[in-house]
Amino acid sequence: MLRISLFGPPNRRIQPERYVQLGLKFFKLKKSIDKIIKIQYIVRYKEIIVENVVLYFSGTGNSLKVAKDISKELKNCEIVSMARPFNFVKQYDSIGFVYPTYFWGLPKKVIEFVENVNLGNNKNAYYYSITTYGGSAGNAIYQLYELLLNKHGVKLNYGQKLKMFSNYVITYDMSEKINEITKSSNEKLIPIINSIKMKKNNSLNKLTKMFKFINNDFIKKVSDMDKDFTVNNDCTGCGICEKVCPVKNIEMDDNKPQYKHHCEQCVACIQFCHKSQ
Repeated sequence: MLRISLFGPPNRRIQPERYVQLGLKFFKLKKSIDKIIKIQYIVRYKEIIVENVVLYFSGTGNSLKVAKDISKELKNCEIVSMARPFNFVKQYDSIGFVYPTYFWGLPKKVIEFVENVNLGNNKNAYYYSITTYGGSAGNAIYQLYELLLNKHGVKLNYGQKLKMFSNYVITYDMSEKINEITKSSNEKLIPIINSIKMKKNNSLNKLTKMFKFINNDFIKKVSDMDKDFTVNNDCTGCGICEKVCPVKNIEMDDNKPQYKHHCEQCVACIQFCHKSQ
């Protein structure tokens, strides 16, 4: 009788239980391979995620608005206030600085932030800045360029100024053309953001001695400039001024704001006061 064995000749047959063992080994091997592939995918995925950060200082919201617009376009972008210390744990593809022009130069808080921040593990990032201004941007861009270079050895690759409506109501009234100015600044911001996305470089105007002198004098005096601030009987004690002050210079005492003499002259307290409208 002719017999056909599925397991080969008698002396070469593989017992059925052996197939089970081989199947289990193959299954374990496949799981290991799948795990390796998954790990490689995660590593590669993390490598292609490019992270960016926009550092901003803002009292009344102009520079914050610009920072938010940049963040929307760059994707994977953090927005961090320069009003408080920031620890650069991550390595970023681009690092931006957005701030207002105060007395033709940098705000004191921005200077302090840049001087004290640690950029050691971000030497190869793309650095850019936008200064918002109402009258003149003065030295606000080149001042940051020198500060980054001298303190951290990094180059400011790109810097631009953006005219927005002036709101330093201590010395003048708000413009009646706010809507027109806002529309114009929004339009001018578009090509600036496109240049940042393409990582363009540009040349920066050097410091003007007169502007440097004025800003240095402002930095020396600004902290105590709140000593002349007064609050009249219209104050309702709502505490909005305390909440919006970016440098925590205001405390409410007996439902009245008290100024602690580390003012930045951002005038957020006045701009957001519902009784000053």
